[in-house]
This record gives sequence, C-alpha cells and structure tokens, in this order.
Amino acid sequence: MVLFNGERGGGEAGRPEHPLSRKIYVELSPPSQDDPRADSERLIQALEPDFPGVSLPYYVLKRDYAAFRKEDWKVTASLVFTGKGWQIAFLEAGDTSASHYGLAVDMGSTTVVMALVDLNTGKVLAEEGCFSRQIAYGEDILSRIFHTQSGEAARKELQEASAGTFSLLMERLKEASGAEVSRCPVMVVSGNTTMIHFLLGIDAFGIFMSPFAPVFHDPGFIPGRELSLPFDGLVTCIPSAANYLGGDIVSGVLASGMRDSEELSLYIDIGTNGEMVLGSSDFLVAGAGAAGPALEGGISRCGMRAEEGAVDSVSIEDGVLRITTIGGAPAKGICGSGIVDLLAQLLLNGWMDMSGSLRPESSDRIREIDGEPAVVYAPGEESADGEDKYFSQTDILNFLDTKAAASTMVACLLAETGFSIQDVSHIYMAGSFGKYLNLESAVTIGLYPDVPRDRFICMGNGSLKGACALLCDGRLLEQIPGILSDMHYLQFSMFTDFVSQMQAAKFFPHTDLEAYPTVKAELAKRGVLR
Repeated sequence: MVLFNGERGGGEAGRPEHPLSRKIYVELSPPSQDDPRADSERLIQALEPDFPGVSLPYYVLKRDYAAFRKEDWKVTASLVFTGKGWQIAFLEAGDTSASHYGLAVDMGSTTVVMALVDLNTGKVLAEEGCFSRQIAYGEDILSRIFHTQSGEAARKELQEASAGTFSLLMERLKEASGAEVSRCPVMVVSGNTTMIHFLLGIDAFGIFMSPFAPVFHDPGFIPGRELSLPFDGLVTCIPSAANYLGGDIVSGVLASGMRDSEELSLYIDIGTNGEMVLGSSDFLVAGAGAAGPALEGGISRCGMRAEEGAVDSVSIEDGVLRITTIGGAPAKGICGSGIVDLLAQLLLNGWMDMSGSLRPESSDRIREIDGEPAVVYAPGEESADGEDKYFSQTDILNFLDTKAAASTMVACLLAETGFSIQDVSHIYMAGSFGKYLNLESAVTIGLYPDVPRDRFICMGNGSLKGACALLCDGRLLEQIPGILSDMHYLQFSMFTDFVSQMQAAKFFPHTDLEAYPTVKAELAKRGVLR
C-alpha cells in the first residue's frame, strides 16, 4: 500500500502539486515463504502504479538498503523526476515525508546564492550567499578559463572551489534552518555555461574559442557525491542556450513568465555578465556580454555584496550626504544598489559631471585618496572598522564600463528586432542587487531606459527564482526545450558599431540626453544642466 500523505489532489494554498521530487511513504508486506520477492522488487512494484518506470540506481540501493528492514519494511522513498521518468534518490526507514526539502542555487561568477525550499509548502525557508571561491583563480571568467588550460589538475582546482562554495552555503543553510540539507533529494543549479562547466570539472575552453561550442548544454541529473559535494541527492543544472547564454538566463525567462504573454517584454540581468532577452510568446531574441562585477561591489576597494553593513542607499540634500546600511549596522562597504544611488546623487547635485569626473570644489566629501579624487560616503567615525569608506574616480570609470555595456546591449537587441524601447510593455529587472535597487537612480545614470516606471517589474534574483520554480513544479522541465529551440542568440561583438555605441554610452546617463527626457528635465530643474 502506498500512502501519499496528501500529495494528490489540489492541496492547500501554495502547496506544490507537482514538485520535482516526491517523498512517498510505503508500507510493504514482509517477505514470507509464499512471497520471497527481493526488497527492491517489492518497492518498485508498490510504486509502479503511480510512478511508471521508476528506477532504483545501484548506488542508492547499496547505500540505503538497510532502511527496508529497520522498521519492518516501512520506508519512505524520495523520488526525483528527471524529465524521462522517476528515479529514487533516497530510502529512509519509517515515515519521513513531513521533511521534504530541495536546494536551489544561483551560481554566479562573482557570488553564489543558495536557497532551501520546503517542497511540502513551497516556501523558501532560508537563503544564503557568499563570494565564489573560484575568484582565487581569477576575478573574471576568462582568467579562470586560461588557468584551467594548464591541465587536469587546474580544472580540478576550479571544480573543488565550486564544490567548496556550495558546501559552505549548505552548512550555513543547515545552521539557519536546522534541516539536514545534505539529505535533500534534489538540487537545481542555475548558472552561465562556463560556470556549469567548472562545476562539473569539464574543460570550458571551447566556449571561448571559435566556433564557441561548449562541451554540453544539458548534463542531466548527477549524483551529488560525484561532484565532491556533501550531498546525497541528485544535482541538475538548468540547460544553457548558447556559449554565453546560460541556464541562469533560461531560468529567469521561466520565472518571469514572459514566454506566456503576447506583449513585448525585456528581461535584463546585469551582474558580472550582462544577459538580456527580448520577446514574447511569438519569439525570443537574446544576447550576453561581459559587464564586470560593478553591481556586486566588485569594482571598488570598499565594495561588498548585499549583506549586513553594506551601504544600500545614498541621498544628498542641501549638500549633506546621508547613507543607510543593510541591517542598520555601521558601514562595512557599499553594494550595488548603494553605488547606483551614490552615482545618481553625485550627478543630480553637481558633485560629478556627465562624463563621470568628480568635482572636488563642490563638496568637502570629495578628497584626494591614493593620488586621485574620491567621494567619502562613510567617514571613519561611521564605519565598522574606523576607516573612511570611499568611491574613487577609478571606481566611477570602471562602473561606466558596466553601465555602457548594459545600455548598448539593449540598443542592439532593439535594433536587431526593429522595435523601439517604447514598444516594450514590461521590463523585468533581474539580478541579486535588484532587491534593494532604487529604480529612479538606475534610470538617472542610464543603467535602465527612461520609460514609464510602471513598465518595470523588479524580479530580484531571477536565476534563483527560476531554480526555485522548477523545484516546485517539475512540469517546467517540459517547457525548457521549447525556450531553447525558439531563442535566437545574438553575438553583440558582430555588430559593426558596437564599440562606437559603447563609447556614446560612457556618460551619465548618455551622450544622447533626448533618450532620457525625465533625467534631462530633472538636471535642468536643479540647475546642473546648462
């Protein structure tokens, strides 16, 4: 007899009806002289009516077979839907179906975020993030790719760095929730194509060299222990669409629902890499390119990710600069949303011109530090370590590269499809920094286009949300092949005027102020624009 513990039917509000994994409590009849079937055979035959073709891999049987007889053939089987059928990931003695969790991961090149999801309720129980340990082998992906070319040992270093990052986050999630996260049946990883190659210990050099062909797009479902993870369940990575268009952007498209709408939508995820998708239910056009770690605080000596103590907002009123920090703690540094606010306020108050040059005469907060102008947003008496926290002229120019890349990529997508930005009904803002981002500040500096604000939808971490969505609804696996086949990928480097457009965008908000009418009006109102 199979007891489904309420998994059939509509269930309560918010309860996942079709999670990627199921925990099924089974009461088996014990062996007898008249029924000497093997334990595994009993289990498979009990599950078959509801899970046709269910399989029990050898490594799971060898590891967990004692569970059959520990409580008189009363066991809980954890099943994972692989898209082709159901595979048993765990066997546990007794009824453990009340504890059913999954892990979702956004594997960014600079930061990695992991969430623990209760698959009985659909709720995210805990979320943790940290800098990737891969950074020790290069701040950017290209440096890491070249590092791996020294041989298999170097590729193993990147793989172990990935596994070490995951292990750290799993330990933090365990501390935060009390759940035994290593025993989750399934982990869904969303990341760019290169990062997934690193995670699997596979050479990523083909992604960099013409004709830019990766080794794989969809690695399927892999036992966590094969990836040196302290994880007994199965790991799956959301498939990539192209060399520079990874599972993280596919995951974001899933989470946004733009594929289900006839209206034109633009999905923007700006992190270390800038990835964008323009489309609707009729078509999808996507592109990606390097943007740098600006929005994760990686360009500044005092930069940091969005965690307690990070400056997340900045204002300047009557010449007085004020900040807030996450958690209200003394300032440790500044994260992406704080940087965007700071630059917008510098521009609007005339402390910085449109080229990004600081104007020391405008405020005593702009000082010379290490031989160049810098704006001190948190003096030593307000900081966590007693040292001034500042954003330098070099930091501003580095940020301009990110801003210009984002603006130019949007322009190229629109040019390729023949639409204007005014044709776009919805702009999905993705990226981990989006949780704290001030939209007006982002438009002011030209990071986002100047369109009616009600068209913007803040998704936060779209990559992570897509992974969580797949955990809670395994049917989304069936949508992914359609997204991949319909997505047309643009190589931004093939646009003949890409470089010239980039140069034009290296101003706040842009050299073409007519494209930013509300910003132009505000600058004129404040007397900054003459």
